[in-house]
Amino acid sequence: MFMCVCVFGQQNSVLWGLFCSLAGPLHDLVKRAGDKAAAEYASLELQLRSMEEKVAFATNQADAARRDSQQWKKQYEVSMSDYQKLSENSATQYANIQKKVTTLEERHTTSVTKYESAKKEGTEWQTKYEKLVAQHRSDEERFKSDFGALQVNSLHSLCSKKKNC
Repeated sequence: MFMCVCVFGQQNSVLWGLFCSLAGPLHDLVKRAGDKAAAEYASLELQLRSMEEKVAFATNQADAARRDSQQWKKQYEVSMSDYQKLSENSATQYANIQKKVTTLEERHTTSVTKYESAKKEGTEWQTKYEKLVAQHRSDEERFKSDFGALQVNSLHSLCSKKKNC
């Protein structure tokens, strides 16, 4: 409770009485306003701490996301480098295999040509052999018939000399 003490003397007693009658409620009003301001200040301090914590948490998350992003970027760059190396190796291997295929195709073509030539030559030799064998058989048949005729003639000539055959 607020006590009103007369400082001015008795001359302004009406004013002072009015002042003293309003002093208690004014004091209470000022005290309530101060308490309200203090409560709002405390609430704002709590909100400020909460926001500072949220900002700190968001900053930590952003830093972590930045680190993760940098790590993923490094992994991506390494992967791209590996991919390029593999692509170059694949291209080199493809070119080598293509050379080998071309070489093998040329060798195949050469081998097929040689085979066809050898086959044709073999066929020609087979034909010559078959003609020679046929000629040999016909010569043999002719020799046999000539020999048989000579035998018959020689028997006839012996018989004619001896006259008793």
